Amino acid sequence: MRPLLFYIALLNLLDAALTMYGLHSNYITESNPLMNYLYLTRPWLFLLIKVQLSVLLLILLYYLNPKKKASRILLSVAGVAAVSYTFTCVLHGYWIVEVI
Repeated sequence: MRPLLFYIALLNLLDAALTMYGLHSNYITESNPLMNYLYLTRPWLFLLIKVQLSVLLLILLYYLNPKKKASRILLSVAGVAAVSYTFTCVLHGYWIVEVI
């Protein structure tokens, strides 16, 4: 469980950096309505929230007991998040290759 949460935190930071670059350069559009609103309102707020989400995951990692088995709900949510962020980063890779 711990490696999965760490993976999600890293992908979230990568997604934040690539999204900021892509939005700033007008290469992509943000498809998440909430994050699009935040970026259009204040780009630094968008970035701050993305970074805070990763920090919260890392704090959760610190407090998770590695000897206890994670709940099925937490494992399911983390699995969906990992797959979603992996897919998102693959899409980012695609547009980066297209731009280059």
